[in-house]
Amino acid sequence: MERTRLSQARRKKLWTLEEAAERVGVDVNTLHKWEKGKAIPRAYNLQRLCEVYECSAEALGFEVETQQSDVVLSSESTRTTSAPLPFLNSDPTMRLLRLAHASRPYREMQGEFRAILEDTAMNTDPMSRRDAICRLALFPLITWNLSPRFVNLSHAAEDILTGCKAGIIACWQLRKEKELSTVAGAISSYIPTLKHIATTASSTRNSKEAADLLAQCFLLKAVLSWNVATPTDGIYYAQQAETYSKSVEQPLLQMTALRMQAASLCYANQWEQALHAAQQAKYVLDTTPKELIPPLAHSYVYAGLATYQAYHGQKQDALTSLKKAHATFFEQPATETVPLWIDHSVGNLLLNDGLTHAHLGLYREAVDSFDQIRVEHANDMTIPLGCRVEALIEQATVEVSRDDQPRDMEKCMALWTQGIEGAKALQSNKKFNDALMAHTAMRAAWPAEPRIKELRGYITHW
Repeated sequence: MERTRLSQARRKKLWTLEEAAERVGVDVNTLHKWEKGKAIPRAYNLQRLCEVYECSAEALGFEVETQQSDVVLSSESTRTTSAPLPFLNSDPTMRLLRLAHASRPYREMQGEFRAILEDTAMNTDPMSRRDAICRLALFPLITWNLSPRFVNLSHAAEDILTGCKAGIIACWQLRKEKELSTVAGAISSYIPTLKHIATTASSTRNSKEAADLLAQCFLLKAVLSWNVATPTDGIYYAQQAETYSKSVEQPLLQMTALRMQAASLCYANQWEQALHAAQQAKYVLDTTPKELIPPLAHSYVYAGLATYQAYHGQKQDALTSLKKAHATFFEQPATETVPLWIDHSVGNLLLNDGLTHAHLGLYREAVDSFDQIRVEHANDMTIPLGCRVEALIEQATVEVSRDDQPRDMEKCMALWTQGIEGAKALQSNKKFNDALMAHTAMRAAWPAEPRIKELRGYITHW
């Protein structure tokens, strides 16, 4: 049945369907279906309608449907109060899946996600916890049949966006927990439909949110490419992330995309372009109001910039950038929520510190930085395994290259062995290739040593 009071409220404001949908924050087709009685708005959308039209739900013609809904809930509650509610509040999957239905800002949703994960009850069974996060990441695929091969047009854009927002948050967490295949599958399935919403949605709010989520999807694909694809793929994905973040005027996201682009270029041995991308990231940093960029993001940009400056022999600039990277890292308030896609830990800071000093030929300082990751922060769970493996391989490379003291072959062999085993455990092509290069350098440094040659037994691809 057509809801005449809803359409009358819109006409009273002298708004077209497109203008009203823009203000409510939904697709024009969704609002049209509500007015024609072909669909019922969710609770949060009904509240938004009341706010925009400045009248009650009853005045908009939703009284009967609300009462019927209340009756169903009431009758259900008499049968289920004692059993399901404790389960709903304790089961990891049910707690996380609520996020996929909650229309709220990204940062607020991320905060609730982290609060759920930090709950002691969520950590009693690591497998159940990880499975729950995987289900949240895959929820949009099952609920709205999202696919990497086609666009889904059969559901309201705002519902899909809410689900993908929660799923992407889950994917960032899964990336840290090395569930890379799940992340790759989920992200690839989100992209086609998000692209369609970003380019065709009549609601500016929906198109901007889709573009923001697309930027995060491409950031994730760039990170994944460092392990399972090629450096060229990583460059392309980081560039796509920059394009989408720039289109929605998100400087923090754009700066992060440029920083990841620099890293991808570095992995492709395009050092000059890497320095240029890092300088662009710094430009965005310098031209954005300071209150919009958390200190941790400052540290992330300066740490990468220092590495690329050092490679190009810009010693003073590199050491200045490195100093700023350390200072801003420790300025980050522990209570301030930072977006999950700013993936910068103390391990990443020390890794860039070691690389910067190594490029400058300051081997003692480089070894000290790598040793801090390996020894002093051995039990720090915030440092990703990938960072630790890279530090082992880089330290082995430094040990075989140093000229400030006699090279320690035993230490070099031990570091290299741990490094290549870690690369194979991660199934990281980049780190595996870095280990091969380090082994070549070791053979050149100790050509007559049989134990160095025997290390070739570790060079087996997964």
